[in-house]
Amino acid sequence: MFVVFRCRRCGRYLYARKDAKSRICAKCGFKNDLRKVVIVAKADDERIAGEIVRKLQGCGTEFKSLG
Repeated sequence: MFVVFRCRRCGRYLYARKDAKSRICAKCGFKNDLRKVVIVAKADDERIAGEIVRKLQGCGTEFKSLG
């Protein structure tokens, strides 16, 4: 099982295994504690989680800050 969430610093969508404790953002390098993030979606397969992230992120490279 994989979870999709937004980086708490830059707002980029990411995914990680449900049992992981943290995930480092590829854009800003922030270490996201998975106990503190808001889960946007869940997926059974890593490929599906990647598709969800691409769909949510859109075609642009601009990310909106959450703060």
